[in-house]
Amino acid sequence: MAAQVLCRKSQLVLYLPSLRSIARHFRAFSSYDEKYPKGEYVPKVVRGPQADLPDPKLGLLGPQEHRFPLPGMVGMMSMPQPSVPQVTRQESDLFSAELPGERHDSVLRQFANAIYESDITADGTESPVAGALECVALECPTIMKRDFQDLFPGQDLANTNLTVITLSQQTENDMSGWNTKVEEEREELLAAFVEAVGEMCRVLNAAGFWADFVDPSSGSPYYGDHTNATLFETDDRYRHLGFEIDDLGCCKVIRHHKWGTHAYVGSLFTNAPCDHPILAEMAKTKSA
Repeated sequence: MAAQVLCRKSQLVLYLPSLRSIARHFRAFSSYDEKYPKGEYVPKVVRGPQADLPDPKLGLLGPQEHRFPLPGMVGMMSMPQPSVPQVTRQESDLFSAELPGERHDSVLRQFANAIYESDITADGTESPVAGALECVALECPTIMKRDFQDLFPGQDLANTNLTVITLSQQTENDMSGWNTKVEEEREELLAAFVEAVGEMCRVLNAAGFWADFVDPSSGSPYYGDHTNATLFETDDRYRHLGFEIDDLGCCKVIRHHKWGTHAYVGSLFTNAPCDHPILAEMAKTKSA
């Protein structure tokens, strides 16, 4: 079963049968440095075949630079026409102007709503789920980077790209309750998550990128410097990543937009951009 891609812009949403599919995809990039420079990705710019050549009508004697056609690299400067600037006055209304806090909340709501909009196809119908694992790679807006800075004190997130990858595994048991079956399933899902995401971080590091993930059992970064900051799956910051947090009184539980409380969620952070081949080509992943 192939991965199903729902969005290819500033986010990548796809469904896979299991975490093993993603781990296998990243292992396929072991020879990554043979194809792409480490830690860099520059989109290919298509240029014309004669973009850097002289004028074909004049041959080699033609000017090398069309802006300076005269001998000695001399050109003619065109004098701009004077224009009278038009000044329009806008009346400010202190009572209707958007406050910084309101703008912050508005950006976060738009960011979360974009995830749900990606589940709608071009004909307006909802895309079917193709597997029990949802992988969402999101380009984190600048306004949200400070929310995760305390998790990674060794990284300057404000001055670098930040991509957040959430991995949601569909569960058999309802995670809103607690019993022996729920505990055993969570332990199995945790082991699978740590193994697969550890492989993803290893390949991203080998490609020259920084990558780390949050251990769902402790809420702390797995490889990063020690910090008292945590990010458990019931943290309110997951609301900004497209999830809901239900307060049951005695405890909290994360709610997936498709599977409800039958979900186990983990996250990975990296400075690799969403459109980089190592992430974008996850769409070609086949089931294990």
